[in-house]
Amino acid sequence: MSSIQRSFLAPRIRCNRCGKTVKVQSQNHVKVDHVDRLSALPNDLLCHILSFLPTKNAAATSILSTRWRYLFTSLPNIHLEFDHSLRDIWGPNDQRFARLVDCCHRLIVQRKPYCLRKFHLSLKEFLEIFRVAIDSLICAAISCGVQQLEVFVGHDRSGALSPPGILSCPAIFSCKTIVEMKLEIRFTVFYVPETVSLPNLKVLHLAQYVLTDELSTPRLIQGCPVLIELSFDCYTFPGDQVQTLLIKSPSLQKLSLHCMSDDDWDIVLDIPSAVNLECEVDGESKTSINAPKLQHLNFDGNVVEVNILPNHKSLVEARISVSCPSDQEQLLRCEVAFELMNWSQSVVSLYLLDTTVELLFYSQKLLPTFEKLTYLELEARKYYGKRTRSWKMHSWLLESAPNLQVLVFDEVFWDDRIESCAEDEKFEFLSAEPVPLCLPKHLREVKIREFHGKEYEFKLIDYILQNVKALKKMTVGVLGGFRDRRKILSLKRCNNDCQIVFT
Repeated sequence: MSSIQRSFLAPRIRCNRCGKTVKVQSQNHVKVDHVDRLSALPNDLLCHILSFLPTKNAAATSILSTRWRYLFTSLPNIHLEFDHSLRDIWGPNDQRFARLVDCCHRLIVQRKPYCLRKFHLSLKEFLEIFRVAIDSLICAAISCGVQQLEVFVGHDRSGALSPPGILSCPAIFSCKTIVEMKLEIRFTVFYVPETVSLPNLKVLHLAQYVLTDELSTPRLIQGCPVLIELSFDCYTFPGDQVQTLLIKSPSLQKLSLHCMSDDDWDIVLDIPSAVNLECEVDGESKTSINAPKLQHLNFDGNVVEVNILPNHKSLVEARISVSCPSDQEQLLRCEVAFELMNWSQSVVSLYLLDTTVELLFYSQKLLPTFEKLTYLELEARKYYGKRTRSWKMHSWLLESAPNLQVLVFDEVFWDDRIESCAEDEKFEFLSAEPVPLCLPKHLREVKIREFHGKEYEFKLIDYILQNVKALKKMTVGVLGGFRDRRKILSLKRCNNDCQIVFT
């Protein structure tokens, strides 16, 4: 474009004082300052900026100038990832991995005496031939006084369990500087040496480990006197002779436990200072919990027995999911569901899966009164392949929550046999009583996430709108078209201020 064309196309404004039109200078004519202001920053600030990049990208800045050549070697974080497959140990990936190990060693050596804040190592796969190299990298990072250690290693595609050599570096269990450690080494046998001393470790995440003995876990936790947060993901296989998993820590405040076992075993959680507990157990087990200060509970599993100490007044939020794999074990699971509900009567927010509600219905026990409960959410676990038969239990739940303010449904649950009824009988079939639901008088908001346009769903919304005088908001996730929305909007409301929102 010529200068004449740029002048003609330049924007113009009219001057209010003289009435003349004045051309505005285009941004293309703005003078650019070519001073390298980024390089003028102090090294500490530049290192802080580069610390947010993977080490590979940070190292690429060394070609910018002599000022940047060795700057990345003093970064507080080292982030190394190798996403290539190592199956072909004689191929180019083997050479790439060797160069990665060599580069990392030189990087750690050159950074001394600077302390290492975080070391992250991620490998897509693991092969036995590289075991020594991986251990040497971890030991090198520990020698630099690392504070955060993260190691993620994939398993061998052959499916064989990796022996406990990944953690053969003795310093990993006796490091005085580590504050946070995350180890995910898939399907590796979990082994802990006789002596563990991690005096400053506060956060510990262990994932994808195979338990083969009962002493390693207590020995590790005992060696972490100030441990605050623990996440433990483990497996056991038949014949491993693991009968008890013991987690005992006076300092632990947050525990996330995921266990899978094909055998009967006991899980003992002695965590008197814990305020947050997430427990997911897949397999028949007996679970004992000592957590008098617990405030948030997420329990998911098909345990056959649960024993909880009676002090439960501190609990404010609970999510309970108890499943039953077969009708023969229904009685045991009913007891578990009722025990967890009885322990949660002080909660303010409660999340229940439909399988839990169904077990509560079959138990035929009187629920405690949830005086503090203001938020209740009923979730549907759809992959079970059948809908719950527990709609009648909802009235019992609502009767036990006199101060409920918010009620949330994933969807309107129905009985498996409901489809055989006539359309005008389906809604009545949901309850044996003439009044389908005993709705709390303080209820202000109702939400249905998935509305399928069934007639009994319309009747439920109609019933709520006409009987809840305090209702301020009804939220419906309509999966159908405009017709369903228009029909819902036409329903009468006992409170004219009630707002209907579609999502």
